[in-house]
Amino acid sequence: MENKLSRVSGKILPLIALVMSIYHLWQVLKPSMDPTLHMDIHLAFALTLVFLSAINVKDTTHPRRALASQLSSLVFLSASLVSTAYIYINFNDLVNRAGRYTGMDTFIGLIMILAVLEATRRTYGLILPALVTIALLYGRFGKIMPGLLHHSGYSWPRLIASVTTYLYGIFGTVLNVSATYIVLFMIFGGLLEASGAGKFFIDVAIAVGGKTRSGAAQAAVIGSGLVGSINGSAVANVASTGTFTIPMMKDRGYEPHYAGAVESVASTGGMIMPPVMGVGAFIMSGIIGVPYAKIALCALVPAVMYYLTASISVHLRALRSGFRPLPDEMIPDKKELFRRDGIFFLPLLTIIVLLISGTSVMRSAFIGCVVLVICFAAKNSIKNPSFVLTKDFWLFLYNGLVSGAKSAMTVAAACAAMGIVTQIFVMTGLAMNIVFFIKTLSGSVGLVALVLTMAVTILFGMGVPTTAAYVLVASLAGSVLAELGFNKIAIHLFIYYFAALANITPPVASAALVASKIAKSDYFKTAATATRLGLPGFILPFMFAYHQELLLIGNPLSVIAIIISCALGLFCMCACFEGYLFRKLNIVERALMAACAVCGIWPGILTDIICYVIFAIVVGRQYLQSRREKQAAV
Repeated sequence: MENKLSRVSGKILPLIALVMSIYHLWQVLKPSMDPTLHMDIHLAFALTLVFLSAINVKDTTHPRRALASQLSSLVFLSASLVSTAYIYINFNDLVNRAGRYTGMDTFIGLIMILAVLEATRRTYGLILPALVTIALLYGRFGKIMPGLLHHSGYSWPRLIASVTTYLYGIFGTVLNVSATYIVLFMIFGGLLEASGAGKFFIDVAIAVGGKTRSGAAQAAVIGSGLVGSINGSAVANVASTGTFTIPMMKDRGYEPHYAGAVESVASTGGMIMPPVMGVGAFIMSGIIGVPYAKIALCALVPAVMYYLTASISVHLRALRSGFRPLPDEMIPDKKELFRRDGIFFLPLLTIIVLLISGTSVMRSAFIGCVVLVICFAAKNSIKNPSFVLTKDFWLFLYNGLVSGAKSAMTVAAACAAMGIVTQIFVMTGLAMNIVFFIKTLSGSVGLVALVLTMAVTILFGMGVPTTAAYVLVASLAGSVLAELGFNKIAIHLFIYYFAALANITPPVASAALVASKIAKSDYFKTAATATRLGLPGFILPFMFAYHQELLLIGNPLSVIAIIISCALGLFCMCACFEGYLFRKLNIVERALMAACAVCGIWPGILTDIICYVIFAIVVGRQYLQSRREKQAAV
């Protein structure tokens, strides 16, 4: 029976994934569906794919356990279909009796919650469903909680209906983001992967940075940044690009834990790198009502600084360790590479131009998919004019659409789960209490409020998709920071940064966890190294919260001066951690570099002067000593 279930699910799964992608693309052309019904269909597709994937898993080592898992997946699949079908069929009745529920509503809501919890457990582990369970228990038994956590409590039927059949909670803002923005970029990413563009971006990275001593690591930094910005998942990016970049770094001499850390940091940075930012810029635009183009522009300098510091760190490590550049045979020829596959940049440029021109996010992503398909067909039609009639072209479409839907299914399940948590926070008043808590505990001190917001964001970001964690925390803490006078764009970028950086923050550090498995290194060592390499990412949000010039807001001269100071400070931080410039730094020089870093990342007339003087002294001394050593060696 186990094999039969696996065979059947294996045949059905890609077909349903294909239909899911086609449905979402069609909705862009003909957006006739009510938003809630659209979310319901989106959730039905996602949960179906999750449980079919679970049924399709074969385990020959423990056949009885595998059969039990498949049967339970079949039960949850049935629960998913029944509950979403009930919402679709009874939609008008549910709207008309808003605030009232029946026994059937409660039963349907219960099995929907259980299906969502099980789907998130199978895709993200225990952390997210545990968080949802705690939220549900809090909603029910809030009357026994002390202080700010106290509320009157809700009966189970009302609580269940409130997060399901009332058409809030699961069918809230977070799932709407998944059903409209995220899924389309997942489809775009699936088509990119199927077209071979992912390998092209990695080859571009190797061609650009491969001839330096840190060539292997630079390829990971550049390539993972390019791919990670598009696919919207740091973990998925590590799993895909890391299988190539991590072994290459290890082969050039980087320690396994360091190679894994570099890949996880680079993949996480893709979430904050314009123009796509893992669809973060689009969601942010919809929440705060600021044009996408302005958000992408504001996010540019901090993202560039994040990647520059990662690039500098791996290069200084390579110099200190005496690594050699990649062999010439491993470095693609730039001209040949761009002649053959340069067309793959066109879909990305198309999306950017459309978004800047004011085209909706959904339509921009759709047109990007169309342009990508045309580019792939045109590229291959040069050799074979009838390529679009061949099996390979249609196989590319099939694989891309299926891959995109599979990527979207896990995000949709997590977004539904986070919708439950968000709704309970609102129902119980905890959202306002958290706002009051941050405001009270911070004593209206901006820095303390930022630190508390950072802690809350990282907590929610552990084991939860970046976009879902961002939407949740932005709804809780955004107003507090706004009241304290911080810029609106800076606030939301601050929250989004830490939602992304949760991927490399222990004890969960999901991106580092996947990277450590590929690198065959110790997880905690990999995660700790990733946190150190990614430290500029933890500092940058505080910098642009207080210095909007980093977001290109303000007087041009002030913008230039502060960017230079901050860049210099972050460079000194890298040198201090790696212990190398032109030669190995001694203890005094490392201390001076640390002081220079502190002064640089907190711009001001006095701190800038101190930073420049220390930098000139240490760099000049290092250069002269290095030159003497080379002359002595000659």
